[in-house]
Amino acid sequence: MSDDATPEETISAREGRDRVVELVINTTKQLDVTGWWPRNGVAGAQECYLGKGEKGASYGYDHWAPQGTNHIEDAKRVAEYWKSLGMTVRTVNPTTHPTVYGEGGPVLRASFDTDRLREYYDVGAVAPCSPGDAVTLNDEDETERKQGKVLPGDEGVVVREDPTQ
Repeated sequence: MSDDATPEETISAREGRDRVVELVINTTKQLDVTGWWPRNGVAGAQECYLGKGEKGASYGYDHWAPQGTNHIEDAKRVAEYWKSLGMTVRTVNPTTHPTVYGEGGPVLRASFDTDRLREYYDVGAVAPCSPGDAVTLNDEDETERKQGKVLPGDEGVVVREDPTQ
């Protein structure tokens, strides 16, 4: 699926961020698994292409947790939840350690891997490409964090004081 967005589908990059964070967190709540944490710390913007060579930005976000014990049922639960959100869903390797892929609905795409590194669950999502510059968005987000604002996706992040300041 292309990262290109048609005008009627275009959302702001920050709205995309909010949607991927919400999808990931709500997906983790469908499972009887504890210990979820944001894999890369925070939701971050990456460069993408809107079409005709125009650059845009798209946020991605992941949560990891210790692997659950009922991979097949957990994958089915995630697939049904995503279908309820209007996503197109497919499952790979459904009989041992499934991976569920979803497209559409509130995000561009999402995945749920029941066997990441043979010991973790991983739920991740990516927003559609939106107008904006990824570097600028990430810089602005970091500035807001330094001012004490908690942004969507910052939940669960361990804040460390910089000993040099």
